[in-house]
Parts: sequence; C-alpha cells; structure tokens
Amino acid sequence: MHIRLHGISKRFGQVQAVDRVDFEARPGTVTALLGENGAGKSTLMKLLFGLHRPDAGYIELDGQTQLVDSPRTAIRFGIGMVFQQFSLIGSLTVRENLALVLPQGAWWIGRGARRLAAIDRHLAAVLPEIDPNARVADLSVGQVQSVELAKVLLLRARCVILDEPSAVLSPTEAQQLWRSIRQLAERGLSVVLITHKLADVRACADRVSVMRAGRLVGDVPAGDLDEAAVVRLMVGHAPDKVRTPLPRDPAARVRLWVKAIRAGSLNELSLQVHAGEIVGVAGVSGSGQTELAQALGGVLPVQAGEVILDGERLRAPRYSSPTSAKLAYIPEQPLLNAVAPDLSLSVNLALKRVAGLSFVPDRRQLERHASALIARFDVRPPDPRALAGWLSGGNLQKLVAARELSESPAVVVACYPTMGLDITAAAQVYESLFGLAREGSAVLWISEDLDDLMTHAHRIAVMLDGRVVRVLDAAETTLAELGSWMTGSGVRPCAKSA
Repeated sequence: MHIRLHGISKRFGQVQAVDRVDFEARPGTVTALLGENGAGKSTLMKLLFGLHRPDAGYIELDGQTQLVDSPRTAIRFGIGMVFQQFSLIGSLTVRENLALVLPQGAWWIGRGARRLAAIDRHLAAVLPEIDPNARVADLSVGQVQSVELAKVLLLRARCVILDEPSAVLSPTEAQQLWRSIRQLAERGLSVVLITHKLADVRACADRVSVMRAGRLVGDVPAGDLDEAAVVRLMVGHAPDKVRTPLPRDPAARVRLWVKAIRAGSLNELSLQVHAGEIVGVAGVSGSGQTELAQALGGVLPVQAGEVILDGERLRAPRYSSPTSAKLAYIPEQPLLNAVAPDLSLSVNLALKRVAGLSFVPDRRQLERHASALIARFDVRPPDPRALAGWLSGGNLQKLVAARELSESPAVVVACYPTMGLDITAAAQVYESLFGLAREGSAVLWISEDLDDLMTHAHRIAVMLDGRVVRVLDAAETTLAELGSWMTGSGVRPCAKSA
C-alpha cells in the first residue's frame, strides 16, 4: 500500500502535536519515523490509524483520497498498528487473543472450529515457535510483541505501523524483530517503524523521516544516514554527555541488603548494594529481573528471606513497610504500577510527598512543584493540570522518573528506567541516577542494554532462573563473559551474597 499524508495537523488544547506534516510510506519499504518523546510521531500514526481526526490535511491511499475516521475503517483499508502498550489479555491463550479480533466477535471462541483452525494455520506460518494454547501471561516480552504483530497480520494488513517495538526487548529479541520487519517489507507491505533508536534504523530501515516539535524536519534514505546529523535533527543540538559515576568505594556501608528472598520466580536471591554504588542487573528476558524490582518495590510479596534498607527491615514474609521516601522505585510498566492516569501531573508528582498526610496540600503549591520537575525532565505536554493518562509512553516514563529521583532517596530501584526514551531524555535520567549515586545513594539498575551497564555500572549482577549466579566487575568484564553467565554456559549459582 502506498500511503501519502498531506499537510496533516492536530492540536490538543494548547499543544500543537502535529503541524502541517507531509509523510510517505511506500510498498516494500521500511520507513523509520524518528524523533524525541513528544515530537508527534505516535500522534501522526494514530491519525493515519483513525484514532484521531486531523484538524487539517488529508490522507491518500494508493492514489485515492480517503477518510480514515476510526480504527475499524483503517483496518478495512488494510492499515494495522502495533502499539507501545500491549493490548493482549494475559489470562487468555494466544489462539483466544487472536480470535477476539475476528469480525464475528468473541462468541466464536469454542464454536467456529474452521475459524480457529485458520488461526492455528496463521500462527504456524508466522510464529511456529509459539504454542497457540500458551497463556499470554506466560510468554516473554518478545513473544508478546510477536503475537501483537501476528494479530495485525491476521487482519490482512497491507501497511503495518510499529510503535517503539524494540523498547522492551532484549538484544536477541530485537534481532528477531528486525528480521520479521524485513520479511514484511520483502512481502510488499508498507512498514512504518516509530522509534528513537538508531540501532533500529541501522538494522532494518530503508528510509528515515525525522520529526521535531510536531513538524517533519528531515527525510533521507537510510543508506545516507549520518547519525550525528540525525541526532541534531531530532533534538536540535548535540546531546549532552552523561558524567561518569564516581569510583566505587569498597569500604562504603551497605545500604540495600537482599537476604535470600523468595518471591514469585525468585529463588533465595541475595545481593548487596553499597552507598554510592551502581549495581546493574543483567539477564536473559524472564530470568527474574522484573520480580526482583517488584519485590523490592513492595508490589510482589516476599515469601521468605528479607530486604534490609539502611539497617532496617523493609520487606519480609507477612511484613512490608509502607511507601517510604528512602526508597525510589521506577517499575517496568509505569502506567500499571506507578501513576494514576485519571489524576493530574501535579498530583502524580506529589503522591509520595502527600502519602500519609491528613490534609490536602494547596493546589497552587503542588502545581509550582510539578512545573519545576516537568521542566527539569522535559515532560510533554508541560502542563501540570494535564491528566497523566494523556501522556505518551516515553513521557509517562519521564514523569515517574521525575517523581522518584527528585527526593534524594537512600536506595533507587530502577527497572528499565530509560525504556522508550529518546537520547536526550535517557541522558537526563542517567544523569539523575548517577548524580544520586555521587551523593551516596545505592542504585540497583535493571537493564537489557549491556553496553550501558558495562559503561556506567560499578558491578553487574547476572540473573538466571531467579537467582544471582555471578557478580562481575563492570570495568573488567567482556560482553562474551557476560553473555556466557546470562545463558548459563557451565556456571554454578553463587554460594554467598555479594
């Protein structure tokens, strides 16, 4: 499908989200749509998918001007979109989730044997490694992403829009995604890849379109990619360099002590993080990293063992201390675990400050406090009265980071804190994390960007099957060594905590 957008504009209140944009996606071509968080990338594609109606401009599909006034209309035209926030139902099987998108509706499940057989044939063709009877809740993040894509292809999409698809994937899963994207283009589909990662562009894009502040500021063949020039187009300037954390002090006191805890898939996991230290956590997807963050953050009950913060018990069986300013927690999925989407940015940014208060703080004071944090972390739109549910995924991440990293906590538990963030926003979060470590906070940093962990962490704790199997000196290890411990090549679990 050949798609052209002509002079598309969209305003939300005082925010001009998209401003007179001309955009093209061609058959058999992967077009990477780059830009900062809030640049208008997702909004532009949601206009194409019919989630919003443009204020100005028009859409041309295969040479014909068309009104795309709803997702149903977009799907009928052959346009499919895989969103950054997954929409599958975890308690249902893969087959059942795909059956839900069929035009006949959910009542066909269990009745339409021929249709369900067609779903199985579709899955066998596009996802042969995934069992149709597997519950979605039991799949890895990469597998869920693949099922989301299979759902779009089941509806015979001729144009596929992928919104930040590699934001939550491990390096191996990202490589599989890139292969799948190239295969779609080779079949003649138009593919639009919304991303802020230059690695996505290098791996699979044919063309690069760059947006900044709602406008299209560049459109070039991917083969002509000058990464420094693209970054300048995205952010308007060269990004600031992140300062390196201070060297680790081996004599520093232990601020976070995880003592043989069991919670979810965690199996007697032990770990120590000292004052001023950044300990990265690495592992193949599904090794227990998310459960570790949830247990420390109080989301997942601890069944055995205990968590000690500055010498005091924080978590233990049948005991969990209330939310404390001493612990900052950035979860993997902020929309589910860290924000109240129907409340304003100012209230969300004050949730930890007002916890336990018997009075309602002055609204103007909350908004002043919020405005300062919004400006510091560049949350968009920069309106403290805006609802958190209006924010894009990247801006939600910045909102949570602004709240959690601004109160000088003793311990920071950051689970994929830069997931979905652009270059400038990621640098801001890193600078805040590392700045807290320089001031004496203990930072536990869960990430799948191994290069970043090796560059900025002091030590790297490798997880496998719910345990820490090795703690490596980040400055002295190699990617090969790190990978061998992550995959369990000839390793035994550590006998004692680090």
